[in-house]
Amino acid sequence: MLSIRMISMAAALLGSLAVNAAVNINHARPGAVFMAQPLHFDPPVAGHSTHSGTIPHPVIAIGHADHEGWVPVAQVSHNPPAHMGETHGMHHYDEHTHAAGLGSFSHGSRVAVGQPTHVHIDNLNHVTQHSGLPHRLHETDTANLQHAVYQASGFHSSNPRIATPPARTPPWRAGH
Repeated sequence: MLSIRMISMAAALLGSLAVNAAVNINHARPGAVFMAQPLHFDPPVAGHSTHSGTIPHPVIAIGHADHEGWVPVAQVSHNPPAHMGETHGMHHYDEHTHAAGLGSFSHGSRVAVGQPTHVHIDNLNHVTQHSGLPHRLHETDTANLQHAVYQASGFHSSNPRIATPPARTPPWRAGH
């Protein structure tokens, strides 16, 4: 017989898998916060094809996905390695988000503004409710981050928003 504790743990596990499983193209818009493994960054990060590349880090979408599903992102880290280039304190880019009660990044977090990267939509995971991270930055914070990335790297995403086509009515229901 299963104990209440085992059932609760199983329910929590299934719930976290369901939350992290489905990131679709409509979720990938500027300001969205995701978790991604550095081994999925493009261009690849030297030395991250091993275990150190499998530890998920927060990333923030700074543009829409392209037609192949690649999302431009800014990486967030507590201990930014050299490959991240110029970094700024994340507190500069989540103040409106935090003030709105939508979550925030922990003290000491830094965001790479000098080296944006790309992650395929299939390799992005939603942040969990318990992480304290926002699911999306306030639009003012998003604009400030995009501007900082442009100033530091010259990168500006021109990918248009990809809209999912509306569901079609199946032919057998068309007459009803």
